[in-house]
Amino acid sequence: MNFDPAERAWLASSVQRALSRSYPDSSCGLRGSMATETADAYSDVDLFWEVSDSEFEDAIDQLDEILTQVAPVDSLRSDPMLQHSEKRQLIFVQFADVPLFWRVDIEVFAKSIGRDGSYDLDNPMVRGHEWSLTESALMNSVAAMKYLLRDDEDRAEESLERAFDRIGERVPTGDRWDAIAELTEIVGRRDLEQAELVRRVQLLHRDAANFGVGKSV
Repeated sequence: MNFDPAERAWLASSVQRALSRSYPDSSCGLRGSMATETADAYSDVDLFWEVSDSEFEDAIDQLDEILTQVAPVDSLRSDPMLQHSEKRQLIFVQFADVPLFWRVDIEVFAKSIGRDGSYDLDNPMVRGHEWSLTESALMNSVAAMKYLLRDDEDRAEESLERAFDRIGERVPTGDRWDAIAELTEIVGRRDLEQAELVRRVQLLHRDAANFGVGKSV
């Protein structure tokens, strides 16, 4: 449970440099808690990336290759709510050998929409279905651990409910850490393709549960 904010800052700046160099006319910057300097040890990395309209599709297609310049990419997922949008997408990136809490979320905008956070949200034509429910469940369990460590039980419960809903199960009663352990076991049995992520989540669960709720690192 040693999360050095300097390492997360290096990750964020490295991703920004890689994106900006790949498309010189683009702009990239921090969003969320790192931008407002309110991040804690468990906060993820939120970025915006604004590219020209003519380069938007190519930028999305090349994103995986660009990010491997920073570190090996374990997972790159596109938010299904915007998966076919031609001007705005939200990409979730998990790097290998980077704490699971430090997922990098990149919101990609075409310049013509001016970083409009509501663009295409009400457009059913941009919805997609390329989305692993089991991977999503595991990442929601990671979010639940994050909130438990922050002593935010309400948001932890919300994350757990989403996690179990993804796999068509009800959240078990009792200890919340035990519920997370049960979810990883269920996913591990159902989806062998998630074996490595299951292993990483279980290792994080072991350390986080032993560390204790509500303590800082």
